Amino acid sequence: MMSREWQVLSKQVTAIFQEIKERRPLIHMIPNGVSAALCADGMSALGARPLMALDIMELQEIVLQSDAIVINLGQLSQEKINASALALTCGAQYEKPLVLDPVGCGASQFRLHAVQELLALSWYGLVKGNRSEIYSIQKNRLTREGIDSVKDHELTVEIPEGRVYLATGRIDSILWNGGQIKLFGSCGTQKRHSYNIVGSGCLAGAVAGACYSVAGLLQKMGEKARKSQDSLEDKMRKQQNHARTAAIAASLGMTFALEQAEKEPGYGSAKMVLLNALDRLAGQE
Repeated sequence: MMSREWQVLSKQVTAIFQEIKERRPLIHMIPNGVSAALCADGMSALGARPLMALDIMELQEIVLQSDAIVINLGQLSQEKINASALALTCGAQYEKPLVLDPVGCGASQFRLHAVQELLALSWYGLVKGNRSEIYSIQKNRLTREGIDSVKDHELTVEIPEGRVYLATGRIDSILWNGGQIKLFGSCGTQKRHSYNIVGSGCLAGAVAGACYSVAGLLQKMGEKARKSQDSLEDKMRKQQNHARTAAIAASLGMTFALEQAEKEPGYGSAKMVLLNALDRLAGQE
């Protein structure tokens, strides 16, 4: 990436974290019980307001009032699959920023099949996973790596139009149809320790949702009002741009926060520093 492009991008990323603090967007998350508390704390540290609902009896109302929807498929069940499908369908109808986190989709046929069914629905947005999970999606193949990314799987840029993939790992890759950006990832910043903070991957998806919730607002503020309505193709292109910017911001923000956590002498203090670092992203960091 050229230095001028990076300067523009860094300003956009800074503005995203400042806007989250200013607007306090409401982020609806279909959570993973293992990581729900960390994700809620992380979004609150950024300045967002987390809301976690699962029952389909209220889901459409919750989606309508939310500024972004994050769907985490950890602890998958048929109930969660039904709720996720409804959230994606309603979110697409209301043109909400959507993030899908296919947790451990390469671990079992049940998970992989469910993720592929959700991806087959008509929606635009961001898919956030580690390299193993994104590889399983692209190849429709089990990796048997649990929820972790053990191998450095090769990914492609054959991505459905209107969607962006954020693949985390030693190198974070932001992928879209025909293009990609690679950033030095949190897994490549380890120094003295090798903390594997439980839920940090899920937290990355929550951070991406918070970033995505304001990315479109910033673009609208920078554009002149248009009298004509956007075509479906224009809307898809804009959503892809917003998702890509949000993915970059989430990657950089999480990498910074995990770098700070890595300096700590113990697991508990590392977790606390991780949250404090997210709180600081709207400042000079």
